[in-house]
Amino acid sequence: MKKDHIEIPKPSSKFQKVDCSECGENQIVYSHATTTIACNSCGNNIAEPTGSKAKINGKISGSAE
Repeated sequence: MKKDHIEIPKPSSKFQKVDCSECGENQIVYSHATTTIACNSCGNNIAEPTGSKAKINGKISGSAE
């Protein structure tokens, strides 16, 4: 039996490119991160977990897809 008419759901999470608010370093962060993510160069918190989507503390410059 063909099931071509059934749509496959798209995920709501994705990887995002985030620029650090202090030093401008570009880093890839998961949108639903479960741990605190620090900047590689200055140590500033870039993402904080909230239970669903992470709180991003920087400028999102696009998706990493």
